[in-house]
Amino acid sequence: MKYAETLLLEVKVLDDGFLQARRKDRKPMTNEDFEEARRLADRLPGITIDDVMPVWPGARVINKR
Repeated sequence: MKYAETLLLEVKVLDDGFLQARRKDRKPMTNEDFEEARRLADRLPGITIDDVMPVWPGARVINKR
């Protein structure tokens, strides 16, 4: 899991690639919040499935469950 936060948002990228984000002030997320969370998650260090797929074409994603 990768974690990041800003003054307003907490963002988690889970091991299965899903993104969780919430506002620290507990208000509903706006479209701008969703976009900022996605940009923040994309800037986090580490390898994501989007990084791997172009390198190994034809690869399949298999869940551990």
